[in-house]
Parts: sequence; structure tokens; C-alpha cells
Amino acid sequence: MRKTEFTQFNPAISKFFKELEKNNNKNWFDANRSFYEKEIKEPLKQFVTLMAELFYKNNLNYIADTKKSIFRINRDIRFSKNKDPYKTNLGLFFPYSLSQIVAQKPESVGLYLHYEKGSCFIAGGIHMPSPPVLKSIRNNLLEEWKVFEKILNDKDLKKEFTEILWGDRLNSIPRGYTKGHPAEKYLVLKEFTVFSNLEEKDFFSAKLPDLMLKKGKAMEPFVRFLVEATE
Repeated sequence: MRKTEFTQFNPAISKFFKELEKNNNKNWFDANRSFYEKEIKEPLKQFVTLMAELFYKNNLNYIADTKKSIFRINRDIRFSKNKDPYKTNLGLFFPYSLSQIVAQKPESVGLYLHYEKGSCFIAGGIHMPSPPVLKSIRNNLLEEWKVFEKILNDKDLKKEFTEILWGDRLNSIPRGYTKGHPAEKYLVLKEFTVFSNLEEKDFFSAKLPDLMLKKGKAMEPFVRFLVEATE
């Protein structure tokens, strides 16, 4: 048994980020680094480790890796007008892979958890994929749109996610595709995602791992379809 195991996130994290938002600089962060290390970074690793166990026990092909799943708190400010060095939110991503190989890349398909004061949610699918990946999904939909539609109408998916195919879309069918095709409403999508708000009290609850597992189970046919379309 591990020496330390995840129980729940400390609600004091909310105050930490509130203060960080007002004091987003290295001096403040260094002065509060011990809290970050003990109450945020280490519990995040514990949570990811627990999710790896839960995914494995439930035969789910989500990859939970402490080095790949946790988003860094340092912001990439190279091309940003906002030069604040630190993020004031938490993000965790669990890629879905049929080969069980971690392939963290912008167009990865997976399950995502986001914590931010006033904006907590669980989402999944593929966010703003690269043109070649998007084309692969669209081409697959030309033949498999009925299968995809059946997945979208699954009662468990609808129960666990309040927004289905949430995100940006084109105003008209993309070039190279036939207007009036039965899959037209899917071909205009720029991303393929599902979304559900998360109460802050649930983020700080001991039931968060089971909640993530439940969302991941409901979403699996959806992400599997996307992965199979891009491989």
C-alpha cells in the first residue's frame, strides 16, 4: 500500500488561487511554494495515481500518468500579451488510447478535468484538432454517421454530460464535402467535445474520483469512435 493516498482536495486551494490572482509574481509564489507543493502538486499526483487504478480495474483505456496528465502551473508567456507567470486554475487530462501508449499531443482524445474559481467542469473528446486529424474524423463520419448518432443518443452520455458536441463550428459545410449529406451537421464541427459543469463542492469532495470514473465510462464509446477515426 502506498504511504500516501488521495482522499480529497483541500478547499484552501480556492483561497490560494484567489491570492495568486492578486499577486501573480515569483516572489509571492516562492513564499507560498510549500502550500503549492503539499496541498496541490502532491495531491494531484495522488489523484492521477488513483485514477490509473480505477481505469485499469474498470477496463477503461484512459491513460493516467503523473508526468503527462497534470498541466503545469507555469504559463507559456512567450507569445502572450498577458505576462503573468502562473495559471490560476488546475487542469488534468487523461488521453484515451487503444494501444495504452501515452501520446500527449494537441489533438489527443481524452477526458479532462478543470478547476477554477467560478468555472469547474469535466469535458471530453477532442478540442480543436489539427486539420489532418479533423479531416480524418469527417471522412469517417461520411460512412459511419449512423453509428456516431447512436453514440450521441446514448442515455448514459446524455445523463452525464449536459452539452453534447459543444464547441466551435463552421457556418457552412467545409470544402470538399457534399451539401445535404446526412452527416452535414457533424461535418461543420471544428471540434468534437462533450461538457458538464462541476459544482465546486464536488471538486473538493471525496467522491470526485468516482464521479470522474462515471463520466469516463459514459463517454467511452464517444472517445473510442474518435480515436478509431484518427488512427
